Amino acid sequence: MAEKSYTRIASVTKACDILSILAEAKGPLTGNEVAVRTQLPVGTVMCQLITLEDAGFVEEVGGGWRPGLKLSLFWARKRAELEAERTRINSDLEKLGGN
Repeated sequence: MAEKSYTRIASVTKACDILSILAEAKGPLTGNEVAVRTQLPVGTVMCQLITLEDAGFVEEVGGGWRPGLKLSLFWARKRAELEAERTRINSDLEKLGGN
C-alpha cells in the first residue's frame, strides 16, 4: 500500500511559529515585535494572535502578548506522562536488580 502524502497547513505553521516566539520571549511582545521575528505581515500576526487568544493559548497584557494558561495544560499532561513512565522504568529496574 502506498504511503499517503499530507500537505502542511500554512496557518497552523504560522500559529506554531508565533507560539514558539512568545514562549522564548522574556516578557510580552507586541504584535509588531512578533511580526518582525516571524517575518509575517502585522495583520496576519494580529489575526493569529486574536484567534489564539480566543482559544486561550495566548493572552494580551499591557499591549503585549504572552503564552496563555491553556498552554500549561499541555505541559502538565506531558509532565504527568513522563513521570508515569519514569515510575514504570524505575519499577522495572528494581525488579531486574532484585533477581
